[in-house]
Amino acid sequence: MKTLHKLIIVAATAALSTTAAQAESFTYLSQGDTPTVVGGSTPEGVPYGGTYLTGKGATTWADGTKSSYSYKCVSTVQPPRDAIFVAHMACDVTAADGSFSATFGCNPIAGKADQQGCVGGLLGKSGRYAGRRDSLTNHGKGTVSLGTGQWYE
Repeated sequence: MKTLHKLIIVAATAALSTTAAQAESFTYLSQGDTPTVVGGSTPEGVPYGGTYLTGKGATTWADGTKSSYSYKCVSTVQPPRDAIFVAHMACDVTAADGSFSATFGCNPIAGKADQQGCVGGLLGKSGRYAGRRDSLTNHGKGTVSLGTGQWYE
C-alpha cells in the first residue's frame, strides 16, 4: 500500500510539474507625453479627477531581446481616499508583436510629490500575448515609469 501511495504522489508531482505555468520575465521603461487632467477639488480641498495619458516605451526580455510599444491610459483619483489604492489606472498597449491591457492600483510615495508606486496585472489580447496573463510592478516619477513583470502562459 505504501508503494502505491508513493507511485501516486510521484505521478501527481510529475503531472503538476509538466503543466505548471511558465513565466516569461521582463523589465520596461516608459516615457509619457504631457497628460490631460480633468477634475478639481472638493469644498474641503481634497483633489479628485482623472487623467488621460499616452506614451511610448521599451521592454527588455529576460533573454536580452528588446521590443517597443505605445500606450494610452486613463486613471482616476477620488475622495475620500479610504481604499487600499489612491489611484486606479487602465491602459491599452500596442506592440509589433501583439497587444494587451493593463490595470494598476497606485499610491503616492511618501515625501515624493511626483512619484507613485503601483502593482497590477496584464491581460493579453493579440499576438504573443493572446490568452496570457501577467503580474507587474511600476514606479512612476513625473512622466517616466519603469517596472518589472512576468507573463504567464
